[in-house]
Amino acid sequence: MTFPDKPIRIILPFGPPGFSSRVGFALGPHIAETLGQEIVFEHITGGKGGANGPRAAAGTEPDGYSLLMGTIGDIALLPHIMPEYGIDPLTDLTPILKIADTPNILIANLSLGVTTLDDLIAAAKANPGSIRYHAINERSIHRLEFKSFISETDIVLTEVPPKGGSEGAIEAILDGDIDLTITTGPRLLESIQAEDVFAIAAICPERTNVYPYVPTMKELGLTSTGSGSWMGLFAPAGVPEDIMEALFNAARKACTEPDVIAVLAEQAATVNPSTSPVEALTFVESETERLRQACRAAGFA
Repeated sequence: MTFPDKPIRIILPFGPPGFSSRVGFALGPHIAETLGQEIVFEHITGGKGGANGPRAAAGTEPDGYSLLMGTIGDIALLPHIMPEYGIDPLTDLTPILKIADTPNILIANLSLGVTTLDDLIAAAKANPGSIRYHAINERSIHRLEFKSFISETDIVLTEVPPKGGSEGAIEAILDGDIDLTITTGPRLLESIQAEDVFAIAAICPERTNVYPYVPTMKELGLTSTGSGSWMGLFAPAGVPEDIMEALFNAARKACTEPDVIAVLAEQAATVNPSTSPVEALTFVESETERLRQACRAAGFA
């Protein structure tokens, strides 16, 4: 029997119009064209930090017909901060392809009156606890980045309970309900370009084409905040090598399509596909260990 001989399901762990949904919908038709079978999407949402999608994917048959759009949070972070997760993505899932990288940006309310990281740290130390921040959700990579930033700089900030995800965080900034957030996505890009918020620093390995004017945390002397976000395509562990190769080739080809690149650019993301499933696995293993150490150093659990 030649793979595939029936439609392939891709599980999306966050509801539309989220990042993984938009990217998945862009990739799907191109993967379908290469493989000659329909790609269908299923939103399996819920669970703290988007846990239910990966749980569902890990419980499927390893035959290549059920896949997952996974992110840094549900793949590499949740195992360290969620004892009830119930799966280990390193053993229960296997990466087919890393798709893209996304910088996370530390932004400030204009009324805070800070324009540099040094200004922010000085203001926080002058009035401990007076600056409020919002971390998207309690099990997010953004919250870990805040905890790491706070720990490394020895400042005191007041955490405001999250509401409404990335969009909600930006609304809270614009409404004056919080002073800082770390986020990403098209609404962030629009808000920075409109000068409605001030971009203080980017959390990514180096400056990106999306935010070339925003210095990285590393440039500014901080090392603990990490390298931003990423997403990829995953399968349950145990998929045969020939099927993995077919899925990888189709997905990597899809990443070169102009409309996919455009959708990622709209999400303030950069296409950066891995060159093989082995390279993707090495990357995910490295990221999982990096986040384990970061969680321990920041006291994030």
